[in-house]
Parts: sequence; C-alpha cells; structure tokens
Amino acid sequence: MTSLAAHKEKDQAEILNVVDSFAVFADNSAFEYLGQLFTDKVTIDYTSAFGGEPTTTSNVNLMQQWAGLLPGFDLTRHAISNIKVNISGQQATVTSDITASHYLGDKGFWQISGSYRFDLVNVDGHWQISQLTLLAKSETGNRDVLAEAGKLAAQRLNQKLERKINY
Repeated sequence: MTSLAAHKEKDQAEILNVVDSFAVFADNSAFEYLGQLFTDKVTIDYTSAFGGEPTTTSNVNLMQQWAGLLPGFDLTRHAISNIKVNISGQQATVTSDITASHYLGDKGFWQISGSYRFDLVNVDGHWQISQLTLLAKSETGNRDVLAEAGKLAAQRLNQKLERKINY
C-alpha cells in the first residue's frame, strides 16, 4: 500500500470513528468527549424537523444545550447506518441514515428517522464536525417528551456524573 493510500485509509477510519463516537457519546451523556468531535464554531441544521433557521454556535454552547435535554431521557439511541464518506483534501462529507429513539418512562417515546449530513474539516491533524444537518423523513411517538426530558436533564446528568469513575 502506498503512503498516500495508507493516509487516505487512516483519514477514512478516523472520520468513521468520529461519526460512531458522535452517537455513542451523545447517548451516554459524555459531553466532555462529544464536544471534542466538533470545531470551535459549529453549524447545526435541524430545520427539517423543527423549522426555524440553522444555528451557528460554539461547541461548548452546543454541549450545554444537549446536556440540557439528552440526560433527561431514560434512554436515547442514535442508530447511524449506511455511512458514506467523501474526502476532498482537508474537508470531508459524510452521509448516513439515522434513527434517533428517545424513551421517557410512562411519559412516552419519540423517534425520528431520516439522514444526517456531517461536514468535517481536518484541524491540526484531527477530523472534526463543522456542520451537522438532519434531513427528517418520519417520526413516531410524542414530541412532548422533549419538554419533559428537559425538566429532568440537570438532575439526571448530575446522577450520571456521580457514577463516573475517576482514575
């Protein structure tokens, strides 16, 4: 394998790792690690699901927003599949299918499916997400669980952090 081919294969592996880690870290409230997957400024476009406009914010602010919601659920599962990577120099585009399931006890369940588009850039030798776009196709369940989870998020995140192993 040539050096160029090995480099491209390594880039692809790292990009796939970023996408896989995105889902795992989000579902496990590992925001300190999840935030590292994003550039300092990141654009999030969930307009296909929620309307409005895409937002550009800091990775820290984004993690604060997600920490104010995701830990409030009993369980979330972001199942990413059918991943396709296109690398062009120091930029990459990843498309994938996504089914995001959100469970909240007797309050209900909400699931949204569609596709993700991740735009990544290579920053100091590491691939990071600069833009994330959700193209929603279908949803089931009750969106009201989002507000309910938001009310529980801080308390539940603190409970998870208390179980964190420090070594």
